[in-house]
Amino acid sequence: MPSFEVGNSLMIKKAILISALLAAGGGGYYWMTQPQDNQATAEQRRGNAAMQLRSGMTGSRWGRGAAPVSALQVEAMTATTDWHHPTMSLLARVDAKRRETVMAPLNARVEHIHVRPGQAVTAGTELLQLQADSLRWSLRQQGASIEAQEAAIRIAARQHEAHQQELEQSRANYQRERNLRQQGFGNDAAVQAVADALRNAELRVSIYEDESLARASQLEQARIQLEQAQAQLDDLTPRAPFDANVVNVSIAPSVQVTANQALVELVDPGSLYASTQIPIAAYRQLRDSEILAYAQVAGQRWSLSLLNLAATTQAGSVALELALPAEMPVLINETIELSLALPQVEAYAVPQDAIYYGDQLYTIEEGRLLANTISILGYQERDNQQWALVAGAELNGEINVLTTRLSQPTNGTPVAIVDPNGEATEVQMGQVDQ
Repeated sequence: MPSFEVGNSLMIKKAILISALLAAGGGGYYWMTQPQDNQATAEQRRGNAAMQLRSGMTGSRWGRGAAPVSALQVEAMTATTDWHHPTMSLLARVDAKRRETVMAPLNARVEHIHVRPGQAVTAGTELLQLQADSLRWSLRQQGASIEAQEAAIRIAARQHEAHQQELEQSRANYQRERNLRQQGFGNDAAVQAVADALRNAELRVSIYEDESLARASQLEQARIQLEQAQAQLDDLTPRAPFDANVVNVSIAPSVQVTANQALVELVDPGSLYASTQIPIAAYRQLRDSEILAYAQVAGQRWSLSLLNLAATTQAGSVALELALPAEMPVLINETIELSLALPQVEAYAVPQDAIYYGDQLYTIEEGRLLANTISILGYQERDNQQWALVAGAELNGEINVLTTRLSQPTNGTPVAIVDPNGEATEVQMGQVDQ
């Protein structure tokens, strides 16, 4: 019996061990085959969202909302035909029709400068002050010379009066001597002497007239030289010849300048213009129509007017000059960007990004993409973005244009239009059923 009890006890232990192993295995199998907790569910959602994003079904670009997930969510715009001015962007150089460079009248030294670049001045405003001692000396010499000549003229006039009196006396003496000679109281020698004295008196009087003309001419020349010297002295204080803007000051105080050296450059702001070149094709469109142009400078749009449109071509382009407003803040030789309006065309205006492959425009009809072949009639600049003016035989009336940029749009793709706020639109606006 003892041996039987021992054997029976061993069998019981084995049965208990086998039962425990079976229970543990069954429990593990049950745990592994049951659904996981919230963490697994969240990971599954992230995986699904990633798959949807890759397939273009969701995402911030197309918006989120109540649109069915089987339709690609896109943005669109409504467009209709209208008359538009295509615009052409051009680069132009700023210049002025009326500009002047103030030159040094002679060798001098800069004493003061009264203006600075960028300053607006009125006609007659002093620009700077030059100093030339030699000119002041010359001016004093000319003044002294005129005074001496005027004194000489006065002295000659008094001498002329005396000579006239001497002439009258000589005539009386000559007449008396002749009478005495006729009466027998005189002689020929006495008559000849008074006759010679008379001729000398007449010569002095007649010479005075010629000498007076010469003295008057010399005095006039001296006065002209004095005026010239005075004008040169006035030129040492250059003044603005017209209302202008100072664009350049090329000297500094205490600097020695030479004759004809550039000092200050002035520009009439009312004569500013922009010069550019336009293609011959654009010239043919514009030559018989009103030219509209504008420039965007300093955050402001400026309207420009036609100044000159050449009637000749050079290297395939035509010269165009546009007058600029006087208050436009530009600099001489500055390059600015212009927009030139071409004659109107009837077309749809769409963003440039809405065009694919150069001639394809996708519209949305009955909730699906439809490819349309188009021709581009021109371009416009709107809010710093490029827009195209298009037309096509397949386009008619009001259309819904795809504006979301897709990598590879396909004709017939189901789409749902969403507004910029991310809400899906109604079915008639492009949503399709699942």
